[in-house]
Amino acid sequence: MIFFSMVIHEAAHITAAVLQKRVLVSVAVTPAGLNAVIEENPDIEVNRLLINLSGPLANILMFIICIIIDTYYFGVLRNMRFFIYANICLAIFNMLPILPLDGGRILKDILVSRLGLIKGCKYARRLSLVFSALLMVLGVFQYIISKYNFSLILIAGYMLYFQKSDRPGEILMNFKNLLFKRSRFLKKGIYPGRELVVLESTRLGDLIRSMDFDRFHIIYVVNENMRVVRVFTEQEIMDNIMKYNADISFKDLMETID
Repeated sequence: MIFFSMVIHEAAHITAAVLQKRVLVSVAVTPAGLNAVIEENPDIEVNRLLINLSGPLANILMFIICIIIDTYYFGVLRNMRFFIYANICLAIFNMLPILPLDGGRILKDILVSRLGLIKGCKYARRLSLVFSALLMVLGVFQYIISKYNFSLILIAGYMLYFQKSDRPGEILMNFKNLLFKRSRFLKKGIYPGRELVVLESTRLGDLIRSMDFDRFHIIYVVNENMRVVRVFTEQEIMDNIMKYNADISFKDLMETID
Protein backbone atom coordinates (compact mmCIF):
# COMPACT_ATOMS: atom_id res chain seq x y z
CA MET A 1 0.00 0.00 0.00
CA ILE A 2 2.76 2.45 0.93
CA PHE A 3 4.73 1.59 -2.20
CA PHE A 4 1.62 2.18 -4.34
CA SER A 5 1.17 5.60 -2.70
CA MET A 6 4.81 6.41 -3.53
CA VAL A 7 4.24 5.40 -7.15
CA ILE A 8 1.24 7.74 -7.36
CA HIS A 9 3.32 10.52 -5.81
CA GLU A 10 6.21 10.20 -8.26
CA ALA A 11 3.88 9.66 -11.23
CA ALA A 12 2.33 13.05 -10.48
CA HIS A 13 5.78 14.69 -10.45
CA ILE A 14 6.68 13.02 -13.74
CA THR A 15 3.39 14.04 -15.36
CA ALA A 16 3.77 17.68 -14.29
CA ALA A 17 7.35 17.73 -15.59
CA VAL A 18 6.59 16.05 -18.92
CA LEU A 19 3.68 18.42 -19.55
CA GLN A 20 6.24 21.22 -19.27
CA LYS A 21 8.59 19.52 -21.76
CA ARG A 22 10.97 18.11 -19.15
CA VAL A 23 12.53 14.68 -19.68
CA LEU A 24 12.48 11.83 -17.14
CA VAL A 25 16.03 10.54 -16.62
CA SER A 26 15.42 7.78 -14.10
CA VAL A 27 13.53 6.76 -10.98
CA ALA A 28 15.79 6.13 -8.01
CA VAL A 29 15.04 4.29 -4.77
CA THR A 30 16.27 6.14 -1.65
CA PRO A 31 15.75 5.65 2.10
CA ALA A 32 13.15 8.43 1.85
CA GLY A 33 11.21 6.58 -0.87
CA LEU A 34 11.12 6.83 -4.66
CA ASN A 35 12.73 9.81 -6.37
CA ALA A 36 12.06 10.75 -9.99
CA VAL A 37 15.16 12.33 -11.54
CA ILE A 38 14.01 14.97 -14.01
CA GLU A 39 16.41 16.47 -16.55
CA GLU A 40 17.25 20.07 -15.70
CA ASN A 41 17.11 22.18 -18.86
CA PRO A 42 17.87 25.84 -18.06
CA ASP A 43 16.79 26.78 -21.57
CA ILE A 44 13.17 25.85 -20.83
CA GLU A 45 11.11 27.92 -18.41
CA VAL A 46 9.00 25.73 -16.13
CA ASN A 47 6.70 26.15 -13.16
CA ARG A 48 8.86 24.53 -10.49
CA LEU A 49 6.22 25.09 -7.81
CA LEU A 50 3.70 23.05 -9.83
CA ILE A 51 6.17 20.18 -10.25
CA ASN A 52 7.05 20.14 -6.54
CA LEU A 53 3.43 20.38 -5.36
CA SER A 54 2.05 17.81 -7.79
CA GLY A 55 3.22 14.82 -5.72
CA PRO A 56 1.69 15.85 -2.36
CA LEU A 57 -1.47 17.05 -4.13
CA ALA A 58 -1.84 13.64 -5.80
CA ASN A 59 -1.61 11.93 -2.41
CA ILE A 60 -4.17 14.33 -0.93
CA LEU A 61 -6.50 13.60 -3.86
CA MET A 62 -6.12 9.85 -3.27
CA PHE A 63 -6.76 10.46 0.44
CA ILE A 64 -10.07 12.19 -0.36
CA ILE A 65 -11.11 9.53 -2.90
CA CYS A 66 -10.36 6.72 -0.47
CA ILE A 67 -12.33 8.41 2.31
CA ILE A 68 -15.35 8.65 0.00
CA ILE A 69 -15.01 4.99 -1.00
CA ASP A 70 -14.56 3.90 2.63
CA THR A 71 -17.57 5.97 3.73
CA TYR A 72 -20.09 4.91 1.11
CA TYR A 73 -18.74 1.48 0.15
CA PHE A 74 -17.45 0.24 3.48
CA GLY A 75 -15.84 -3.17 3.22
CA VAL A 76 -15.41 -3.15 -0.56
CA LEU A 77 -11.61 -3.04 -0.29
CA ARG A 78 -9.55 -4.49 2.53
CA ASN A 79 -6.98 -2.30 4.30
CA MET A 80 -8.63 0.86 2.96
CA ARG A 81 -8.03 2.70 6.23
CA PHE A 82 -4.31 1.94 6.02
CA PHE A 83 -4.20 3.26 2.44
CA ILE A 84 -5.97 6.45 3.61
CA TYR A 85 -3.41 7.04 6.35
CA ALA A 86 -0.52 6.17 4.03
CA ASN A 87 -1.49 8.85 1.51
CA ILE A 88 -2.06 11.68 3.96
CA CYS A 89 1.12 10.83 5.90
CA LEU A 90 3.13 10.72 2.67
CA ALA A 91 1.75 14.13 1.63
CA ILE A 92 2.57 15.70 5.00
CA PHE A 93 6.02 14.09 5.18
CA ASN A 94 7.01 15.34 1.72
CA MET A 95 6.02 18.90 2.61
CA LEU A 96 8.55 19.04 5.45
CA PRO A 97 11.08 21.85 4.77
CA ILE A 98 13.97 19.42 4.25
CA LEU A 99 15.94 18.86 1.06
CA PRO A 100 15.45 16.79 -1.07
CA LEU A 101 11.76 16.57 -0.08
CA ASP A 102 9.20 18.63 -1.99
CA GLY A 103 8.79 21.07 0.90
CA GLY A 104 12.56 21.60 1.00
CA ARG A 105 12.70 22.30 -2.75
CA ILE A 106 9.85 24.80 -2.48
CA LEU A 107 11.58 26.50 0.46
CA LYS A 108 14.85 26.65 -1.50
CA ASP A 109 13.16 28.25 -4.52
CA ILE A 110 11.54 30.89 -2.27
CA LEU A 111 14.83 31.69 -0.53
CA VAL A 112 16.73 31.82 -3.83
CA SER A 113 14.19 34.28 -5.27
CA ARG A 114 14.60 36.51 -2.20
CA LEU A 115 18.28 36.14 -1.35
CA GLY A 116 19.97 35.02 -4.56
CA LEU A 117 21.47 31.70 -5.60
CA ILE A 118 24.27 31.09 -3.14
CA LYS A 119 22.65 32.59 -0.04
CA GLY A 120 19.29 30.99 -0.80
CA CYS A 121 20.81 27.53 -1.17
CA LYS A 122 22.95 28.03 1.92
CA TYR A 123 20.03 28.95 4.17
CA ALA A 124 17.84 26.21 2.68
CA ARG A 125 20.51 23.67 3.63
CA ARG A 126 20.91 25.10 7.10
CA LEU A 127 17.17 24.83 7.72
CA SER A 128 17.23 21.32 6.25
CA LEU A 129 19.98 20.37 8.70
CA VAL A 130 17.96 21.70 11.64
CA PHE A 131 14.79 19.84 10.66
CA SER A 132 16.76 16.69 9.82
CA ALA A 133 18.28 16.79 13.31
CA LEU A 134 14.80 17.17 14.82
CA LEU A 135 13.64 14.24 12.71
CA MET A 136 16.58 12.21 14.02
CA VAL A 137 15.59 13.01 17.63
CA LEU A 138 12.01 11.98 16.85
CA GLY A 139 13.35 8.77 15.31
CA VAL A 140 15.29 7.96 18.48
CA PHE A 141 12.12 8.38 20.56
CA GLN A 142 10.25 6.21 18.06
CA TYR A 143 12.86 3.47 18.42
CA ILE A 144 12.83 3.65 22.24
CA ILE A 145 9.04 3.42 22.38
CA SER A 146 8.60 0.75 19.71
CA LYS A 147 11.76 -1.24 20.59
CA TYR A 148 12.32 -2.14 16.92
CA ASN A 149 11.19 0.63 14.49
CA PHE A 150 14.23 2.65 13.38
CA SER A 151 12.80 3.87 10.05
CA LEU A 152 12.88 7.57 11.00
CA ILE A 153 16.50 7.27 12.09
CA LEU A 154 17.39 5.81 8.69
CA ILE A 155 15.48 8.52 6.84
CA ALA A 156 16.95 11.34 8.95
CA GLY A 157 20.45 9.96 8.41
CA TYR A 158 19.90 10.04 4.65
CA MET A 159 18.63 13.63 4.85
CA LEU A 160 21.73 14.71 6.75
CA TYR A 161 23.99 12.97 4.23
CA PHE A 162 22.16 14.58 1.31
CA GLN A 163 22.84 18.12 2.56
CA LYS A 164 26.58 17.57 1.99
CA SER A 165 26.66 15.23 -1.01
CA ASP A 166 24.44 17.21 -3.42
CA ARG A 167 26.01 20.64 -2.95
CA PRO A 168 28.54 20.73 -5.87
CA GLY A 169 25.99 19.63 -8.45
CA GLU A 170 23.46 22.16 -7.20
CA ILE A 171 25.89 25.08 -7.47
CA LEU A 172 26.83 24.02 -11.01
CA MET A 173 23.14 23.82 -11.98
CA ASN A 174 22.48 27.31 -10.60
CA PHE A 175 25.37 28.76 -12.59
CA LYS A 176 24.07 27.07 -15.75
CA ASN A 177 20.67 28.65 -15.11
CA LEU A 178 22.28 32.07 -15.12
CA LEU A 179 24.13 31.36 -18.35
CA PHE A 180 21.02 30.14 -20.16
CA LYS A 181 18.82 33.01 -19.00
CA ARG A 182 19.51 34.98 -22.18
CA SER A 183 17.84 32.39 -24.42
CA ARG A 184 14.81 32.23 -22.11
CA PHE A 185 14.61 36.03 -22.16
CA LEU A 186 14.74 36.14 -25.98
CA LYS A 187 12.01 33.52 -26.28
CA LYS A 188 9.70 35.18 -23.78
CA GLY A 189 10.31 38.81 -24.76
CA ILE A 190 9.37 40.06 -21.30
CA TYR A 191 11.22 39.05 -18.15
CA PRO A 192 10.97 40.11 -14.48
CA GLY A 193 13.84 42.35 -13.41
CA ARG A 194 15.79 43.11 -10.27
CA GLU A 195 18.17 45.95 -9.40
CA LEU A 196 21.34 45.53 -7.36
CA VAL A 197 23.71 48.24 -6.10
CA VAL A 198 27.38 47.41 -5.46
CA LEU A 199 30.48 49.31 -4.44
CA GLU A 200 33.16 49.59 -7.12
CA SER A 201 35.51 47.60 -4.86
CA THR A 202 33.18 44.56 -5.02
CA ARG A 203 34.42 41.52 -6.91
CA LEU A 204 32.27 40.16 -9.74
CA GLY A 205 32.29 36.75 -8.08
CA ASP A 206 30.74 38.22 -4.92
CA LEU A 207 27.93 39.71 -6.98
CA ILE A 208 27.01 36.27 -8.37
CA ARG A 209 26.14 35.18 -4.84
CA SER A 210 23.29 37.70 -4.73
CA MET A 211 21.85 36.91 -8.17
CA ASP A 212 19.01 34.49 -8.85
CA PHE A 213 18.01 32.57 -11.96
CA ASP A 214 14.41 33.76 -12.45
CA ARG A 215 15.01 37.52 -12.77
CA PHE A 216 17.18 39.67 -15.01
CA HIS A 217 19.54 41.95 -13.09
CA ILE A 218 20.58 45.56 -13.61
CA ILE A 219 23.67 46.42 -11.57
CA TYR A 220 24.45 49.96 -10.41
CA VAL A 221 28.07 50.52 -9.43
CA VAL A 222 28.65 53.31 -6.91
CA ASN A 223 31.85 54.87 -5.54
CA GLU A 224 32.69 55.68 -1.92
CA ASN A 225 30.66 58.89 -2.22
CA MET A 226 27.58 56.82 -3.07
CA ARG A 227 27.41 58.20 -6.60
CA VAL A 228 26.60 55.96 -9.53
CA VAL A 229 29.64 55.59 -11.77
CA ARG A 230 28.42 52.92 -14.15
CA VAL A 231 25.51 50.60 -14.92
CA PHE A 232 25.95 47.00 -16.06
CA THR A 233 23.46 44.43 -17.27
CA GLU A 234 23.57 40.86 -16.02
CA GLN A 235 24.78 39.62 -19.40
CA GLU A 236 27.71 42.07 -19.33
CA ILE A 237 28.70 40.70 -15.91
CA MET A 238 28.60 37.11 -17.16
CA ASP A 239 30.58 38.02 -20.30
CA ASN A 240 33.27 39.77 -18.27
CA ILE A 241 33.56 36.86 -15.84
CA MET A 242 34.18 34.59 -18.81
CA LYS A 243 36.61 37.06 -20.42
CA TYR A 244 38.58 37.94 -17.29
CA ASN A 245 37.79 36.12 -14.02
CA ALA A 246 35.42 36.27 -11.07
CA ASP A 247 38.07 37.81 -8.79
CA ILE A 248 38.30 41.09 -10.70
CA SER A 249 36.71 44.08 -8.95
CA PHE A 250 34.32 46.45 -10.66
CA LYS A 251 36.87 49.24 -10.32
CA ASP A 252 39.55 47.22 -12.09
CA LEU A 253 37.06 46.08 -14.69
CA MET A 254 36.00 49.63 -15.51
CA GLU A 255 39.61 50.74 -15.80
CA THR A 256 40.31 47.80 -18.12
CA ILE A 257 37.28 48.54 -20.29
CA ASP A 258 37.94 52.27 -20.45
